[in-house]
Amino acid sequence: MNTTETSPFAAFQPLLSTSSRIAVALVVAGVLALASIGAQRASHQAVQTAAESFSGHPAHVQATLAPVQIVVRRANTDAKRI
Repeated sequence: MNTTETSPFAAFQPLLSTSSRIAVALVVAGVLALASIGAQRASHQAVQTAAESFSGHPAHVQATLAPVQIVVRRANTDAKRI
């Protein structure tokens, strides 16, 4: 006779009920789904912002830098360039 009390697996009884496990699994899946939706929205917003900034939007300002003047040249050495 092999009942629950006499079987070698009697010590492996679950600590949580099945309904509790299912509830925890649903909560974890919900949190992951919300995080995924949030990441998707943030990514979409970033793409829209980048596309808007590269499309010549009127708010886009192009800066013109002053020309650079060379003041001193480095001495020519025989050292090998890496």
